[in-house]
Amino acid sequence: MIEAFSVATAHHFQDAYASQARLRYEVFVKRRGLDHTHWDGLEFDEFDTPAAIYLVWRDNNLVVRGLARLLRTTGPYMLRKYWPYLVEKGDLPSSPAVFEVTRVCVDKTVNPNMRQRIFPELLCAIQQFMRISGGIGMIGVTREHLLAHFLRSGIEWLGREHIIEGELERAFFVPTDRIRPEWHCQKLAIGVTVLGAERAEFTRDAA
Repeated sequence: MIEAFSVATAHHFQDAYASQARLRYEVFVKRRGLDHTHWDGLEFDEFDTPAAIYLVWRDNNLVVRGLARLLRTTGPYMLRKYWPYLVEKGDLPSSPAVFEVTRVCVDKTVNPNMRQRIFPELLCAIQQFMRISGGIGMIGVTREHLLAHFLRSGIEWLGREHIIEGELERAFFVPTDRIRPEWHCQKLAIGVTVLGAERAEFTRDAA
């Protein structure tokens, strides 16, 4: 089950807000060695605002092991501020129906049999959240093979690859109806609903 919350609703989810920041620190600062802002084992940035929605996968001990952060493109977002040159096809989106997906990460210490479910479930939750929120698609920046491995079709690449934080990455757009990784969902028996109804209601109020 994927849980969704914002700063306004994080109190419903124990320490999930801090736990997702710990995972980001482990993945981006310790493992990848990136110069991200952090404090006392918590990674954060300027886009961790009340407008951000966090989708998290937690283990039985309520530790966040997978994360995706969503921001509507009507406000400040990472692609627009730092890497607008990655979008060579069309204009940078500015719409309440287009969400940027960032800080996507999965804890590599999780048992492989369980870990293989985390990112597909996050993608399913993004799709479910988008449908609840009237979203038409997601944008972001990623290494091409990482996204293409899960989404066999439906990805619109918005420009050429560039070195971003030490990796060759590209900007992308995926319409809402193509976000679900069908092959992986069938293989792993992931159901249509992965985002709890009560979580969706909390998030709808915040969005």
